[in-house]
Amino acid sequence: MIPIDASMKERLRTYYKKNDAPVDEAAKARVVAMVARETARPSAESRARSASSVRLEATPFWRFIAGQLRFVNPLAWAAQAALLAGMLLMASACGESESSLLVVMITAVLSVAIAMPPVLKSFENNVAELEASCCHNSAQVLVSRLVLFGLADVLWMSVAVCLVPTIVGGDPFNVFLYAATPFFAFCAICFYLARVTHGRGVKACMAAAICAVAAIWASGTLIPHWYADVSLAVWLLALLAALALSAVEAKRLVSQVTQGSTPHMAHPAVS
Repeated sequence: MIPIDASMKERLRTYYKKNDAPVDEAAKARVVAMVARETARPSAESRARSASSVRLEATPFWRFIAGQLRFVNPLAWAAQAALLAGMLLMASACGESESSLLVVMITAVLSVAIAMPPVLKSFENNVAELEASCCHNSAQVLVSRLVLFGLADVLWMSVAVCLVPTIVGGDPFNVFLYAATPFFAFCAICFYLARVTHGRGVKACMAAAICAVAAIWASGTLIPHWYADVSLAVWLLALLAALALSAVEAKRLVSQVTQGSTPHMAHPAVS
């Protein structure tokens, strides 16, 4: 390294001062403005993202429920429609016998079984942590699916109450009892199985549906008139008990999902 004394430094300073290019004030102002715009852009994008987040959070839950229709397999709705048509055909074939009411009860059980795969899909497919980071979490997805299929079941039950008495005769309220009581009872069973079977709720619900259908049909065959002999008060008590039990089990299931204890939940990440 060549040593530079004070006089050399002064001569160099004087030389560069004389030969420096003049400062273009207009260009300097343009550069400063450009830097200011680039610096402000992330803030604008952050504000836009925040506004978008606010809009998402303000989205009505009913609109989110309607949006879930896109994610339900159309085969589930087709199966529900086919089940309703099959119920009407079977009831017509059975005529005024008690078998037509057994058909209504079996339809109630099968309608729940058909709904379980799409209802429990999010719960059993290891997406709880993903949905926990979204605007609508796993519990809300579960509730929205329950609402959707609940509305569908209200529709088929209304059709049954209106058309089955017209086809085979009888009291519409009795038809409602035969449809609603096993429906809510089997809902409670499925919600319970979904909680305790550790990710195998759908399979457990399908097995339970087969057993329930076999039990209903066998009981009607072995003891032909016991359903008809049961008093209206007993049917009403059974309906209320089934309704209360299904509400309790649904609340427990939603609470379990809310707490993040889904069947395939991964180990907590180390923060």
